[in-house]
Amino acid sequence: MESSQFSDSGSRFEAVEQLEAQGATCNTYRVKLYGKLHFLKRLKPEVAGDIRYQEALRKEFETGYQLEHPNLVRYISLDDDYILMEYVDGETLSTRLATQPDYFRNRKNTDKFLHQLLDVVGYLHSHQVLHLDLKPDNILLTRIGSDVKLIDLGCCYTDTFPDTTGRTVAFAAPEQLTGGVVDVRTDIYAIGRILECLPNHNIYNKVIARCTAPDPTTRYQTISDLQDALSARRPHTFWPVLMLLVVVLSIGYFIFTRQQQAAEVTGPQKEIIIEKPETINAREDVQIVEQNKKETAPTEQRETATIEQLGTTPEVLGPIKSELSEEEKAFLNQPHLHIASSDEFDRYKRQLDEYYREANAFLDDTANFQRYPSHISYLRRYQEIIQRTRKRIETDEWFRPLYKSPMNPISSYTRKYKEDLEHRAFVNGNKLP
Repeated sequence: MESSQFSDSGSRFEAVEQLEAQGATCNTYRVKLYGKLHFLKRLKPEVAGDIRYQEALRKEFETGYQLEHPNLVRYISLDDDYILMEYVDGETLSTRLATQPDYFRNRKNTDKFLHQLLDVVGYLHSHQVLHLDLKPDNILLTRIGSDVKLIDLGCCYTDTFPDTTGRTVAFAAPEQLTGGVVDVRTDIYAIGRILECLPNHNIYNKVIARCTAPDPTTRYQTISDLQDALSARRPHTFWPVLMLLVVVLSIGYFIFTRQQQAAEVTGPQKEIIIEKPETINAREDVQIVEQNKKETAPTEQRETATIEQLGTTPEVLGPIKSELSEEEKAFLNQPHLHIASSDEFDRYKRQLDEYYREANAFLDDTANFQRYPSHISYLRRYQEIIQRTRKRIETDEWFRPLYKSPMNPISSYTRKYKEDLEHRAFVNGNKLP
C-alpha cells in the first residue's frame, strides 16, 4: 500500500489503496489511520453533490453506528462524502464458493456459517432493522476462522429511515420488487436464495421452498422459526456414537470370554480348602468369601484386557489374536475404534505439547509485537508455524491415528488445545495495527 493524498479531506490517512470491488454509487478503499487498516466507502464524484445520495450515506452510517454484533462490520465515522468502517481481512461468500467449492461440503462449515448468518440477521431484526440486500457479495468470511461479517446497510429499512429503493433482483422477494410492504420475511426470502447457492443445497429443499414462497404468510415468520427448522435437519450423532460404543464393548467382552474359556481348559486348577463348618451360618460365610474371590480376579483381568485387547497393533493384541477371525482382526485394526489407555493419553499430551512448542513460544514472545508491523504479517507467521507442525504430525505413525481419532477423551482434549491456540493468536493479532 503506497502513501497518497485522499482529496482535500484525505490528508488524515497515512496510506490509501483503491479496491477492485466498487459499487454503483460508491468507490471503496483500504486506508491506514493511526497505523491500523480501515475500510472506506466514498460517494463517486458524479453523485457526491446529490443530496439523495448524501442522505443515503448518512442513513447507512447512523443505522450501523448504533449496532454492535461480532458478525456485523463496525461503523466508525462519517464525513461529508464517505464512511469509515472496520477493515475485514477476508473474502466474499461469492469468492469462497468459486475458489473453494468443497468448503461447504463439510457439514460443520455449513452449520457454522448458517448459525452466524442467522444470528446476525436476527440481531438486526431485534433492533428494528431490515437488511433488504442479503446476498453472497454482502457476506464476508474472515481469512482466519472463516467467521461471517455482514456488510452494506445501504438498502436497510428502519423506523427512522423507512425509504429504501436499493435491492438485488436475484435475491429480492416479490413484495420488494413490486414496491409492497416489507418485513422480516423479506430477509428470510433472501436467505432461502442464499441457501440455493450452497453446494449441498438439496438437503435444504423443504426449507428453501418455504423461505422463498411467493406469499409471505407461508414463509417462516421469524429467524427463530428458520433456525429451528435448520436444526431439525441436522443429523443426530448420539445414536451412531452409542451404537459404535456398544460394538466396541461387545468385542472386548467377546475377547475376554474367549480368553477365560481357554484359561479354564488349559490353566492350573486351584484347590480350595474349606474347613467343615459347624453351623449353617458359618458355611454361608465361607461361601460368600469364596464368591468374592472369584468375582474380584476376573474383574481386574477384564479391565486390563479391555484396554490391551482393543489396541491396533499385533503386539498389543498378544497371543489371543490368533484366536480371532480375519474379519474380527480387521474390525479391531480400524484406527477410529482405538481407545487410549491412561499411559497413552499422558504420552499423547506430552507429545502434543512438544509438537506445538514452537507455536506456543511464538505466541508467548511479546517481542514479536515489534518484529511484525501488522496483524496480517503476525498471523501469517503463526499460520506458517502451524502448517509446519501439521506436516510433522502427519509423519508420526504413533501419534497421527490418535490425533485424528474421534474417540474421547483425546479428541476433545485436542480440540480444546487447538482452540486455545487460535484464540491467543487472534487476540495477539488484534493488538497490532
